[in-house]
Amino acid sequence: MSEKDKLFRAIQMYDFALYEIKLYLDTHPNCRKGLDYFHKYNDLKKAAEEEYVNLYGPIVSSQVKSRDRWTWVNEPWPWERGAD
Repeated sequence: MSEKDKLFRAIQMYDFALYEIKLYLDTHPNCRKGLDYFHKYNDLKKAAEEEYVNLYGPIVSSQVKSRDRWTWVNEPWPWERGAD
């Protein structure tokens, strides 16, 4: 697995953890440990996404940074895999 794939997989794992903890916090809004868990994985996901965007380009169109050209279509989208 390439470094790009590993980083994207980490983002997916953080996103899954966040989805699950949000469901938990919906029913346990005063759980301090749950809230700490949410913030930990939210920070990890943000850092991983920032690294990915800086190295490989945007994951979602709102992450396009270029002011000169629409770069969203430059590379295959993150969910597209090359033909093996």
